[in-house]
Amino acid sequence: MDRKSLDRLCSLCPLLLAAVIVADVPVAGQVPAKPSLGMAEVTGNDVYVRCGASANHYPVFKLKAGDRVTVVGEQGDWFEVLPPQGAFSYVSGDFVDTNDGKSGVINGDRVNIRAGSILADYADLKYAVQTQLSKGAPVTILERLSDGFLRIEPPPGVAVWISRKFLEFVPNERARTSGTSGAVTPTASADQPAAEESTKKDVETGASDDSARLAGLPKSEHSKTLEQLDREAQSQLDRPVVDRAFAPLIERYEVVAGQDKDEFAQRYATTRVQQLTRMQELVERVRRVRQLSEDADRKRRAFLEDRAKIGGKLPPIPTGMEIQGELRPSALYSRTRQPQRFRLVDTKGGSERTLAYVEIPLSASIEVDTYVGRYVGVRASSRRLQTGGVDPIPIYVARQLVLLQSPESKSGGPGGS
Repeated sequence: MDRKSLDRLCSLCPLLLAAVIVADVPVAGQVPAKPSLGMAEVTGNDVYVRCGASANHYPVFKLKAGDRVTVVGEQGDWFEVLPPQGAFSYVSGDFVDTNDGKSGVINGDRVNIRAGSILADYADLKYAVQTQLSKGAPVTILERLSDGFLRIEPPPGVAVWISRKFLEFVPNERARTSGTSGAVTPTASADQPAAEESTKKDVETGASDDSARLAGLPKSEHSKTLEQLDREAQSQLDRPVVDRAFAPLIERYEVVAGQDKDEFAQRYATTRVQQLTRMQELVERVRRVRQLSEDADRKRRAFLEDRAKIGGKLPPIPTGMEIQGELRPSALYSRTRQPQRFRLVDTKGGSERTLAYVEIPLSASIEVDTYVGRYVGVRASSRRLQTGGVDPIPIYVARQLVLLQSPESKSGGPGGS
């Protein structure tokens, strides 16, 4: 075999293997299109698609048996998938410039994109942040809502979650890379470009095909060893990222790389050692990130459980005004739902935070529009804590609202908007 042929064969070693690992490492400040890990099929009916990787996150969609989705990630018992056709997101209209009401451009930095649900019972929920977009990012507008939010098509980088027990990878569709992050239509299979077929074969075999990979070589002991090691390397790639173990394979490739009787096998094994060493480093990085994420999630759940326990320790409501603040509409609760619920906001010190929700019961004769945007005091008939998918926050059931002077007001009159 001449030097030119030898160099060509060595170049066919799968440099794209590392991409399978790199896809799992988040890049700060970017919203990349997530590469596909394969096509999966839903195995049950009325399967919830949720805005996060747990049953505590609200559902945004339902799928039936036979529907297909593109898997782009995994976390514990959950698969991360591209939004099905018909899914949508929310963004505040204040941060979108548009001329025609159909397409727009983000006009702020780190603007939150929130998960929207097509399911009636969850249609008012908007608190789950899916991603953030920076100034200049385009969005496709589907509808402008009365509360000031825009319903938009999920932008690139947005994904949703399905329980692992309700998905099965379609045969020959796993570990297939994708150049876009477009949604997959339920019940429809995605067409794969011819270039992706070549990439998949490179990943699986370590070259364009077996005959090219070791062509022209006698079946020496070293070439047989390399073929066996390649098969074992592929079996590692078929495992979840955090379970992949390349260190034992690296040691065995190094044995072949250290001999000097078979030049091709030596160079091939040396390239493999370099590749797998980089991949093993990335696997360790993913494991560290995964562990940090799990630790943070565990601490958050413990914090919420502790906060929920204080519900029975609220002191009795005094006879005067229980709480004061600026009354504003809530993005979480529609004005059309009864009873109506509003945010009470603390505006002191130039910062704004939600103090509580104010619930207006149907039995109360309160002209609430008179008070929206004004600084008010609340006399409440009862109080409770809201718990669940968001941090616990007090809810005051109003029996009377009183206009007050805002702490920032210099005119001496009632607080304005």
